[in-house]
Amino acid sequence: MDRSPQFARFGARTAALLDQWQQQNHRPLTAPAWLDTGGSGASLASVFVRDSDPGRTARRMIIKLCSPDGDSSMEPGRLIAARRSLPNGDPSFPRDHLVEQLYDPMPVDGAWLMFQGFAGNDESMVTLSTILRQRRMPGVAAQITRSLLADWNPDEKSDGEMTAASFVSELLDRRLEPAEPLAVWVRDKLGLDLGTAWIRPGRANAAPLPNPVHLTGSCPLSERTLDYPMRGRAHGDLHPGNIMVPNEPDADIGRYVLIDLSRFDEGALLARDPVHLLLCLVADFLPHMSDDARAELLDLLVGRDTPGLLIPQGLARTVDEVRRAPDGWLRQRTISGQWTGQWLLSMQACALMFTARVRYDARDRWWFFRLAAEAAGAYLGPADAYEPGQVKFVPGPREAEPTAVEAVVAAAVKLPQQVALPEAKTGTKPAPDPVRIPAPAPTPLRESVAPAPEAAGESLPDTAPETAAEELPDTLPALLIDLRNTFTDRLGELRAYEAGSVTARTLGLIREQADRGQADLKALLASRHDTLGEDARDRLDAVLGRLAHVTEAANAPGLSYEQPLFLRDLAHRALVVALDTLLGSTTLGLQAGQAGQAGQAGQATDPIRPAAARTPWG
Repeated sequence: MDRSPQFARFGARTAALLDQWQQQNHRPLTAPAWLDTGGSGASLASVFVRDSDPGRTARRMIIKLCSPDGDSSMEPGRLIAARRSLPNGDPSFPRDHLVEQLYDPMPVDGAWLMFQGFAGNDESMVTLSTILRQRRMPGVAAQITRSLLADWNPDEKSDGEMTAASFVSELLDRRLEPAEPLAVWVRDKLGLDLGTAWIRPGRANAAPLPNPVHLTGSCPLSERTLDYPMRGRAHGDLHPGNIMVPNEPDADIGRYVLIDLSRFDEGALLARDPVHLLLCLVADFLPHMSDDARAELLDLLVGRDTPGLLIPQGLARTVDEVRRAPDGWLRQRTISGQWTGQWLLSMQACALMFTARVRYDARDRWWFFRLAAEAAGAYLGPADAYEPGQVKFVPGPREAEPTAVEAVVAAAVKLPQQVALPEAKTGTKPAPDPVRIPAPAPTPLRESVAPAPEAAGESLPDTAPETAAEELPDTLPALLIDLRNTFTDRLGELRAYEAGSVTARTLGLIREQADRGQADLKALLASRHDTLGEDARDRLDAVLGRLAHVTEAANAPGLSYEQPLFLRDLAHRALVVALDTLLGSTTLGLQAGQAGQAGQAGQATDPIRPAAARTPWG
């Protein structure tokens, strides 16, 4: 029987090898269900396998075609190594908490085909990212952290002392090479040389801090030594998408399974995994937090006293519980005093990893850079404990995206005089928080905006502001703000659903609104094509691409109720990511769409600063 067509998405060569594998091993594969891995480079399918071996008569499994590049090409061997590395000779941790490799991997044109079991042999398991907004999140995150150290590394070791700079450099690996995204962003956006030793980030009167990316020569961290850097087994890429947990809210919080062990290392620095996981959870909340809340969160993460009243309650609990999770493991060790410093240095390194990630906007990347500097400063101790030399003021990213876009008013909509935005003055620094004005009801997609009174032959009321006679904004910004408002609502609805339970009505609404948004935006772009610069057109084209991606994600076969729960969960997550990315692109699109109006002074409804105004970072 020719089974190649059902595995054609793996490619002709792989499909043919799977045919041979089935025939030679007498293991028929049926009912493949494909899933999108979010751009990891791998291809995955869930299949039903009937095994002729006793005890393995029938089950579902995951077939994974690894990417031939980078760490992914090493995944089969590292998974085997992880499962064979037994803490004190005890096989219980690999058996209970590491994904199982059911059959030997098979080479395919420089890549590997893997045959993996379901996490915990349970199709209802979901990724940790699915429960980020659930009440149980802090306890689950803390339990995973405790288990990674106490259960997976009861036999931790050290291979000798190292400087603090070497500790951070080892965690960052190649990320500080000149052509890597971190080094490029620091140079181009912050105007900061990697060799600068001391900085004042954000405020000219701030205490001097070590430059977190300066780790060579006589840098501040090279003068401190760690006597016992703790090493042991580590996942190496621990984020919520690589941890499977039970779907049931009242399930045992100790049940979890690690997947994708392509970066497993038996001798890794142990503080990295828990810190990286914690910052992944922080990053999910960060876009929704004010500057004041971010400042409190930064203090909390580096161990300073803070009121914490502005930090979301669940996030504050998560930070506190994850930080306390290693306490029991540490009490059994006389070298526990070394842990605080290693935690802070791991915070510095992991925060820089987030700074390097282009999927975050400039405001978030700047916050992570500041966290890295603050963590390095906290490791060195109070500012009066060291004597910095020349200190460079770093105000923030150059040409940063706006921190908020409050409202764009279309056509004839008027604002009361008392809430009009003041005209920006060249050389002045705007207030740290944007002036908030009531936004008009959004214009429904596919409906045209009402013409201004002048166009209809009407006169403006006597109460109109003096600037009302000037040209009003056109419908392009109005459409973009409408897209943002519309899909913010849709995103909220998606996040309210349980894993993999999105209704057909919601999916249909998302598809319809994304299709309408594409049609309307294309029409408006065509009408304004000659007035937009190349950068503006690129950004608005990106919005179109994100809308198309949303439509595609809302059509994913994995959302069908006929699919296993874990597939519906992954498709659900992919749609959330598509909407989140779309919302980010609309902010950039608004900036681009308003570029043609930057010279129109006195437009109280324009949320983008005129070209002559300075950004909050100078």
